[in-house]
Amino acid sequence: MMLNISNAVFQLLVIPILIHYATPTKMGIYFIALSFGVLASILVNFGTSQTAVVELRRAKEYQEKLQISIETLAIRVYPFLLAIIITLSLSTIQQNGIYYLAIIPMLLAELINPQFFLIATYTISRYSMLNILIKLLVLALIYFYKSNDQLIFITLFSTGIGAMLLNAFYYTKVFYPKELIRYWPKFDKLIKLIKTHTLIVGNGITVHLQQSLFLFALPAFASPIFLSAYGLIDKLISSCRMMVNAYSAAVMPKATGEHLQGAQQWKALKKQQNALLAIACIAAGIFLYFFPELVLSILLLGKSSVDNNFIVEAIHLLKLIALVPLLIALNVLNVAELILEKKFISYFVAGLIVLLIAGLFVLFLYIGLPRYTLGYYPMIIEGACLVIYFLIIQNNRSNA
Repeated sequence: MMLNISNAVFQLLVIPILIHYATPTKMGIYFIALSFGVLASILVNFGTSQTAVVELRRAKEYQEKLQISIETLAIRVYPFLLAIIITLSLSTIQQNGIYYLAIIPMLLAELINPQFFLIATYTISRYSMLNILIKLLVLALIYFYKSNDQLIFITLFSTGIGAMLLNAFYYTKVFYPKELIRYWPKFDKLIKLIKTHTLIVGNGITVHLQQSLFLFALPAFASPIFLSAYGLIDKLISSCRMMVNAYSAAVMPKATGEHLQGAQQWKALKKQQNALLAIACIAAGIFLYFFPELVLSILLLGKSSVDNNFIVEAIHLLKLIALVPLLIALNVLNVAELILEKKFISYFVAGLIVLLIAGLFVLFLYIGLPRYTLGYYPMIIEGACLVIYFLIIQNNRSNA
């Protein structure tokens, strides 16, 4: 939980520095490159963070744990190479391709990400503390170079380097380099492992694309100032999602126990937790809608030097997303229910349907949807998520 919160806070502290010292055009580039980096990292991870934790907790023998860790690294290698090829290709064909090169350390960090092992062995706390220390050092570096023309590149590159160094510190402990050759899976087994993870990574990519697709398409419809303002709001929503997911992870052990006891116990817990989340998120929504200037001032650590057009756009968007935290919160236990019941196909289908809605929205923008509808995208997508997951769960229950 501390790890998610520190990562969310880091993003919210970096953005004010960039907004104060970078141009709106470069801010737009930053948000697009960062979103691509997160998407590519999901591809590199290839669902191993979810599966490896479960497998490690089931493993009894040392050799089993060793094999699971090495297989996890092996599964990530081919997606990593694919992500590198895509990144290098984008860096050559895009006008601002150098910023895509800056996310390569982020991909290397994901290749050797040890969090699955540390979570499974209940040793994540030290990693979380080191992560906070490195994030503070990176933040200090970004602030030191705040007036540099390459501030955006420095931010993306140093963030990835920090994560890579932290993960490299755990490499020997987690991936047993001396045993790599002995336990590295044969090609046939590796292909089989990759196939079993395809559905899981598909879920992660579709969920992220629901947000990123719009961000990638936005430069064709909106000004650099609107893109920059929307990027800030998108990161605020992402931070909110991280907080809700952290809360969900904290109650998951209890949720698992209640779910095993039967449908009634699970429904009672779900109702209780939804009520708690709803109260917190309604309060946050009221604050966003009625006090957007104050929220923006806090987010930007003051706004005296910020372009007035940016402030106008950001305040308008803050009011439009007032319901979004509530929609995210009410859906988080729907997702948990699908995972607890191992309805991975249903989970994947739900993600695809929402991604289709996102694609249709972008298509309608190309056809001629009015510009004022741009700000409604987060509410439309999160609302669609809530309705679709609810309908799928009801369908699964009726067929049980």
